[in-house]
Amino acid sequence: SMIVNFKQRFMKDTEKIRMGVLFPREKDLPNSSLAHYLALAVKEFGTEDSSYLINENGLDIDQTLKELSLAEETGDPYALIGASYSFVHLFEELQQLGKAFSLPKGSKILDTGGYKNQSKELELDEFYQSLSTFLGVDRKDCINMYGVTELSTQFYDKGNSVVPSVKSGPNWIKTRVINPLTGEEVEKGERGVLVHCDLANFNSVTTILTEDLGVQADDGFLLLGRVKGAEARGCSIAVEEFIDFARGSSK
Repeated sequence: SMIVNFKQRFMKDTEKIRMGVLFPREKDLPNSSLAHYLALAVKEFGTEDSSYLINENGLDIDQTLKELSLAEETGDPYALIGASYSFVHLFEELQQLGKAFSLPKGSKILDTGGYKNQSKELELDEFYQSLSTFLGVDRKDCINMYGVTELSTQFYDKGNSVVPSVKSGPNWIKTRVINPLTGEEVEKGERGVLVHCDLANFNSVTTILTEDLGVQADDGFLLLGRVKGAEARGCSIAVEEFIDFARGSSK
């Protein structure tokens, strides 16, 4: 499910691309579905010189600068993929260093996870503009993936020139927007809670009631964040905890 969907929605006509991963390795976060997802992405679609840019000490800014500089020099397309919150840390480092890059044509970015009400939360428009400003990648090539740990299928948009962007999935997953008190679908254009029925969950529960707020759109749905009062969860929290632990251990 992941490989077919990732190929169609992120890689498109590109077979292989050099990747930089802004997330810990699978061995460092063995219970993380995103760590597994990103490892699959590198294995199936990354070139042999793809690399992880977060290690036991947190964001490896020296290696990241080296990777971005090399991409500029060679002119080969480069993909930077990882948790949204990791990109926020990268923005901070680049701003402090006074650096910005212009990645080659064909380069692309994939972020996922949002910010989960963290202290360094950015508005969506500011976030994607920062991606374009610091990395030189057009916002239409900055793709957001929305995933739920309990699902086998992920949702993607077609870039973030305009936010919020419309998320959609393949034909084996269906999303409804419901009133959580009645379970009935709301009228198109009204806010409700997202329910996903994923046929790729062949050996598990197929239908998941989330705590994510959304609105039905013509070609999918708009993701509007978490329901008020819902507990923050997900990969951005995981990477924040990993980085904070690494910082504490290095002191």
